[in-house]
Amino acid sequence: MIDDQRAALAPDDYAQFIATIRSVFEKYTAKLSEFEAGVPRAKAIHEMMDQAMKTAAHIRVSCCKGCSGCCHYEVEITYDEAILLAAVVRGGMTIDRSRLKDQAIRERKSPKWNDVPRDANRCVFLGPDGACVIYNERPSACRRLIVTSPPENCSMPGQPVEPVNITLAEILISASLSIEGATYASISKMLLPLLQEPT
Repeated sequence: MIDDQRAALAPDDYAQFIATIRSVFEKYTAKLSEFEAGVPRAKAIHEMMDQAMKTAAHIRVSCCKGCSGCCHYEVEITYDEAILLAAVVRGGMTIDRSRLKDQAIRERKSPKWNDVPRDANRCVFLGPDGACVIYNERPSACRRLIVTSPPENCSMPGQPVEPVNITLAEILISASLSIEGATYASISKMLLPLLQEPT
């Protein structure tokens, strides 16, 4: 998006565009920093993300309950979101811990995430009906990902996928990663250590 604007705008307009983006980024970074780390901050970013995504309500997206193609790729989350997901699991949610461990040992951006068949790549929170079993607690990366291309394309590497990019959603992701002490990694790499800690 930034590169597109650089090519499309006059230098002065581009500078103003970047200044506006930076101002909004700093605003949301400060706002998120006000929340207690962990579950409170994760819930705050999710609420902000949902509000940002409402701006796409007029767009006819092809995503639907059960399409689940994006639930078979490496999804990265913040430590705050991992704490929230760990709380859900400790609260009684059953997950495939063996698959979680297998996914956690992969290197970041491992080509295994593009392997077909993909049962080994299924998100541990993906139900047998292809629906997210933690939909209300799903990570920001999942909340912002919507497409207008055929949903089956998301399940086939190399097929064209047309995501809908919401500028504020991208800024919110960047802001959540810019908070002092923030870390991020795949769901499995973040969640597994937390579940192995004594309760």
